[in-house]
Amino acid sequence: MDTTVERMRWESAYRSAFPSVYRGLLAVGARPDEAEDALHDAFLKGLERGADRPVTSVDGWIFVVSVRAWRARRIRERVFLPWTVFTDREVPSPADSAPDVLAALWKLPLRQRQIVVARYVVGLSQDETAQLLRIARGTVSATTTQAIAALRRSMEVEQ
Repeated sequence: MDTTVERMRWESAYRSAFPSVYRGLLAVGARPDEAEDALHDAFLKGLERGADRPVTSVDGWIFVVSVRAWRARRIRERVFLPWTVFTDREVPSPADSAPDVLAALWKLPLRQRQIVVARYVVGLSQDETAQLLRIARGTVSATTTQAIAALRRSMEVEQ
């Protein structure tokens, strides 16, 4: 009975976190199918966690676990993908796409993207972001400042 109640709580928390974390994964660079797969992986890991190891921020935990799952899957696919596939891809020119926030976000380094998404899409505090990404709070603050400045430059927004 206790595990059933715990499972129901986790499912409810997961459903509540899904929309913002899904948008966050897309903003970090995942395709929609990759984001969904990574979220499902995070859900299963959450079910496997014991009740003795509480999660302080479900949204943050799911975001971090799903980003890690997405990155691991992406690396595996790149390592095992035949090199001939890369030669057939056409790279869109920058003039073909209108500048928007998502395009500018994708230009940021992965760590900056993760922190910006965790802070502004998922809605985590600096302390929660630092704890979940296992970095210092000051690093979160500095990286956020650098990322926002890079986004402004990329989108040519005056301060």
